[in-house]
Amino acid sequence: MGVVDRVRFQRIGVAAGILALVASMMAAGALAHWQIVNERRTSCQSNERKLAIALLLYSQDYDSCLPRPEVRTGDTWINWMDVLGPYTDARALGTCPANPGRGARSAMSLAPYPYSYALNNRFYGVFAQGPFPLDNLEIPAQTVLIAETGSCGAGAGLREPAYTDTSRGFCVYPSPHESRMNVAAADGHVVSIKIRHYRPDGHNTLYGRMGGSIYNWNGGHPNGRTWEAPLE
Repeated sequence: MGVVDRVRFQRIGVAAGILALVASMMAAGALAHWQIVNERRTSCQSNERKLAIALLLYSQDYDSCLPRPEVRTGDTWINWMDVLGPYTDARALGTCPANPGRGARSAMSLAPYPYSYALNNRFYGVFAQGPFPLDNLEIPAQTVLIAETGSCGAGAGLREPAYTDTSRGFCVYPSPHESRMNVAAADGHVVSIKIRHYRPDGHNTLYGRMGGSIYNWNGGHPNGRTWEAPLE
Protein backbone atom coordinates (compact mmCIF):
# COMPACT_ATOMS: atom_id res chain seq x y z
CA MET A 1 0.00 0.00 0.00
CA GLY A 2 1.41 3.35 -1.05
CA VAL A 3 1.65 6.47 1.05
CA VAL A 4 -1.37 8.04 -0.65
CA ASP A 5 -3.45 4.93 -0.10
CA ARG A 6 -2.44 4.75 3.57
CA VAL A 7 -3.43 8.40 4.10
CA ARG A 8 -6.74 7.84 2.34
CA PHE A 9 -7.39 4.73 4.44
CA GLN A 10 -6.56 6.61 7.64
CA ARG A 11 -8.93 9.44 6.68
CA ILE A 12 -11.69 6.95 5.99
CA GLY A 13 -11.07 5.37 9.38
CA VAL A 14 -11.17 8.74 11.13
CA ALA A 15 -14.38 9.71 9.31
CA ALA A 16 -15.99 6.40 10.22
CA GLY A 17 -14.99 6.90 13.85
CA ILE A 18 -16.47 10.39 13.89
CA LEU A 19 -19.72 9.15 12.34
CA ALA A 20 -19.92 6.36 14.91
CA LEU A 21 -19.36 8.86 17.72
CA VAL A 22 -22.03 11.21 16.35
CA ALA A 23 -24.48 8.32 15.94
CA SER A 24 -23.78 7.20 19.50
CA MET A 25 -24.38 10.72 20.84
CA MET A 26 -27.61 11.04 18.87
CA ALA A 27 -28.82 7.68 20.16
CA ALA A 28 -27.99 8.68 23.73
CA GLY A 29 -29.80 11.99 23.25
CA ALA A 30 -32.87 10.25 21.83
CA LEU A 31 -32.87 7.76 24.69
CA ALA A 32 -32.62 10.55 27.26
CA HIS A 33 -35.49 12.39 25.54
CA TRP A 34 -37.77 9.37 25.63
CA GLN A 35 -36.88 8.67 29.24
CA ILE A 36 -37.99 12.19 30.15
CA VAL A 37 -41.16 11.82 28.06
CA ASN A 38 -42.02 8.50 29.71
CA GLU A 39 -41.29 9.79 33.21
CA ARG A 40 -43.52 12.82 32.70
CA ARG A 41 -46.34 10.75 31.20
CA THR A 42 -46.12 8.20 34.01
CA SER A 43 -46.12 10.93 36.68
CA CYS A 44 -49.15 12.57 35.09
CA GLN A 45 -51.01 9.26 34.88
CA SER A 46 -50.24 8.58 38.54
CA ASN A 47 -51.64 12.00 39.47
CA GLU A 48 -54.84 11.41 37.52
CA ARG A 49 -55.30 7.92 38.95
CA LYS A 50 -55.00 9.18 42.54
CA LEU A 51 -57.32 12.11 41.85
CA ALA A 52 -59.86 9.77 40.24
CA ILE A 53 -59.78 7.47 43.26
CA ALA A 54 -60.28 10.48 45.54
CA LEU A 55 -63.29 11.56 43.48
CA LEU A 56 -64.78 8.07 43.68
CA LEU A 57 -64.28 8.07 47.46
CA TYR A 58 -65.90 11.50 47.65
CA SER A 59 -68.88 10.18 45.68
CA GLN A 60 -69.36 7.37 48.21
CA ASP A 61 -69.86 9.97 50.92
CA TYR A 62 -72.18 12.18 48.86
CA ASP A 63 -74.83 9.87 47.41
CA SER A 64 -72.73 8.93 44.38
CA CYS A 65 -72.32 12.58 43.35
CA LEU A 66 -69.16 14.50 42.47
CA PRO A 67 -68.24 18.05 43.53
CA ARG A 68 -68.92 21.02 41.32
CA PRO A 69 -65.94 22.01 39.17
CA GLU A 70 -66.10 25.42 40.86
CA VAL A 71 -68.51 27.17 43.21
CA ARG A 72 -68.59 30.48 45.05
CA THR A 73 -68.90 30.43 48.83
CA GLY A 74 -69.25 33.97 50.15
CA ASP A 75 -66.33 35.88 48.71
CA THR A 76 -64.31 32.75 48.04
CA TRP A 77 -64.24 30.48 45.02
CA ILE A 78 -63.85 26.77 45.78
CA ASN A 79 -62.83 24.37 43.02
CA TRP A 80 -63.09 20.59 42.88
CA MET A 81 -59.45 20.15 43.86
CA ASP A 82 -60.03 22.09 47.09
CA VAL A 83 -62.71 19.72 48.41
CA LEU A 84 -60.67 16.52 48.00
CA GLY A 85 -58.51 17.24 51.06
CA PRO A 86 -60.07 14.50 53.23
CA TYR A 87 -59.32 11.90 50.53
CA THR A 88 -55.92 12.87 49.12
CA ASP A 89 -53.43 15.73 48.90
CA ALA A 90 -55.01 16.97 45.67
CA ARG A 91 -52.95 20.13 45.42
CA ALA A 92 -49.74 18.09 45.45
CA LEU A 93 -51.16 15.97 42.62
CA GLY A 94 -52.44 18.88 40.56
CA THR A 95 -49.40 19.48 38.36
CA CYS A 96 -48.46 17.51 35.27
CA PRO A 97 -44.68 17.93 34.74
CA ALA A 98 -45.24 18.24 30.98
CA ASN A 99 -48.08 20.73 31.39
CA PRO A 100 -47.60 22.84 34.56
CA GLY A 101 -50.12 25.52 35.47
CA ARG A 102 -48.18 27.68 37.92
CA GLY A 103 -49.73 31.10 38.27
CA ALA A 104 -52.80 30.21 36.20
CA ARG A 105 -56.29 31.48 36.96
CA SER A 106 -59.67 29.94 36.36
CA ALA A 107 -61.29 30.91 33.07
CA MET A 108 -64.63 30.71 34.89
CA SER A 109 -64.02 32.85 37.99
CA LEU A 110 -60.51 34.32 37.53
CA ALA A 111 -59.67 32.80 40.92
CA PRO A 112 -56.28 31.06 41.18
CA TYR A 113 -56.28 27.67 39.43
CA PRO A 114 -52.64 26.54 39.14
CA TYR A 115 -53.53 23.00 38.09
CA SER A 116 -53.14 20.78 35.04
CA TYR A 117 -56.45 18.92 35.21
CA ALA A 118 -60.15 19.56 34.59
CA LEU A 119 -63.26 17.73 35.81
CA ASN A 120 -65.96 16.66 33.32
CA ASN A 121 -68.65 19.32 33.74
CA ARG A 122 -71.40 16.94 32.56
CA PHE A 123 -71.58 15.54 36.07
CA TYR A 124 -73.15 18.77 37.30
CA GLY A 125 -76.08 20.74 35.88
CA VAL A 126 -75.82 19.67 32.23
CA PHE A 127 -78.49 16.97 31.92
CA ALA A 128 -80.58 18.21 34.85
CA GLN A 129 -80.36 20.68 37.69
CA GLY A 130 -77.80 19.59 40.25
CA PRO A 131 -75.35 16.68 40.21
CA PHE A 132 -75.58 13.53 38.09
CA PRO A 133 -74.96 10.43 40.27
CA LEU A 134 -72.09 8.22 39.19
CA ASP A 135 -74.25 5.17 39.88
CA ASN A 136 -76.59 6.26 37.08
CA LEU A 137 -73.80 6.27 34.51
CA GLU A 138 -74.14 3.15 32.37
CA ILE A 139 -70.68 3.02 30.76
CA PRO A 140 -68.21 4.63 33.20
CA ALA A 141 -65.17 2.93 31.64
CA GLN A 142 -65.78 4.90 28.42
CA THR A 143 -66.65 8.24 30.03
CA VAL A 144 -64.07 10.93 30.74
CA LEU A 145 -63.81 11.92 34.39
CA ILE A 146 -60.59 13.98 34.37
CA ALA A 147 -58.88 15.54 31.35
CA GLU A 148 -55.78 17.68 31.04
CA THR A 149 -56.34 21.41 30.74
CA GLY A 150 -54.02 24.02 29.28
CA SER A 151 -53.77 27.65 28.25
CA CYS A 152 -52.73 29.76 25.28
CA GLY A 153 -50.31 32.65 25.03
CA ALA A 154 -47.36 33.67 27.13
CA GLY A 155 -47.26 32.62 30.76
CA ALA A 156 -49.77 30.41 32.51
CA GLY A 157 -52.83 32.45 31.50
CA LEU A 158 -56.31 31.08 32.09
CA ARG A 159 -57.18 27.44 32.65
CA GLU A 160 -60.50 25.60 32.79
CA PRO A 161 -61.41 23.69 35.95
CA ALA A 162 -64.29 22.11 33.99
CA TYR A 163 -63.87 19.92 30.92
CA THR A 164 -66.42 20.64 28.18
CA ASP A 165 -65.08 19.44 24.81
CA THR A 166 -61.77 19.37 22.96
CA SER A 167 -63.32 21.18 19.99
CA ARG A 168 -62.89 24.37 22.01
CA GLY A 169 -59.24 24.38 21.01
CA PHE A 170 -55.86 22.71 21.23
CA CYS A 171 -54.63 25.17 23.86
CA VAL A 172 -57.54 24.61 26.21
CA TYR A 173 -57.21 20.81 26.08
CA PRO A 174 -53.60 20.11 25.12
CA SER A 175 -51.73 16.98 24.10
CA PRO A 176 -48.48 17.50 26.02
CA HIS A 177 -47.24 13.91 25.91
CA GLU A 178 -45.83 13.58 22.39
CA SER A 179 -49.20 14.55 20.85
CA ARG A 180 -51.16 12.45 23.34
CA MET A 181 -53.18 13.35 26.43
CA ASN A 182 -53.79 11.43 29.64
CA VAL A 183 -57.40 10.90 30.67
CA ALA A 184 -58.98 9.31 33.74
CA ALA A 185 -62.25 7.50 33.07
CA ALA A 186 -65.20 7.44 35.45
CA ASP A 187 -64.34 3.92 36.63
CA GLY A 188 -60.93 5.17 37.84
CA HIS A 189 -58.63 3.77 35.14
CA VAL A 190 -56.25 6.07 33.25
CA VAL A 191 -55.32 5.92 29.57
CA SER A 192 -53.16 7.88 27.16
CA ILE A 193 -55.16 8.86 24.08
CA LYS A 194 -54.66 10.70 20.85
CA ILE A 195 -57.36 13.36 20.58
CA ARG A 196 -59.59 12.43 17.69
CA HIS A 197 -60.43 15.97 16.69
CA TYR A 198 -60.07 19.63 17.45
CA ARG A 199 -62.81 20.57 15.01
CA PRO A 200 -66.57 20.32 15.64
CA ASP A 201 -67.46 19.19 12.08
CA GLY A 202 -69.38 15.92 12.36
CA HIS A 203 -68.61 15.72 16.07
CA ASN A 204 -71.17 15.55 18.85
CA THR A 205 -69.84 17.95 21.46
CA LEU A 206 -72.05 16.56 24.25
CA TYR A 207 -71.56 12.80 23.89
CA GLY A 208 -68.93 12.34 21.17
CA ARG A 209 -65.62 10.52 21.17
CA MET A 210 -62.69 12.23 22.83
CA GLY A 211 -60.14 9.71 21.61
CA GLY A 212 -59.55 5.98 21.72
CA SER A 213 -62.40 4.33 23.63
CA ILE A 214 -63.11 7.44 25.76
CA TYR A 215 -66.17 9.58 25.09
CA ASN A 216 -67.44 12.83 26.53
CA TRP A 217 -70.32 10.93 28.09
CA ASN A 218 -71.57 7.38 28.58
CA GLY A 219 -69.58 5.78 25.78
CA GLY A 220 -71.20 8.12 23.28
CA HIS A 221 -74.75 7.11 24.22
CA PRO A 222 -77.55 9.24 25.67
CA ASN A 223 -78.58 7.73 28.99
CA GLY A 224 -80.86 4.74 28.55
CA ARG A 225 -80.03 4.29 24.84
CA THR A 226 -76.90 2.18 24.94
CA TRP A 227 -78.20 -0.20 22.24
CA GLU A 228 -77.80 2.53 19.62
CA ALA A 229 -74.58 3.29 17.74
CA PRO A 230 -72.41 5.72 19.74
CA LEU A 231 -72.50 9.36 18.79
CA GLU A 232 -69.14 10.45 17.46
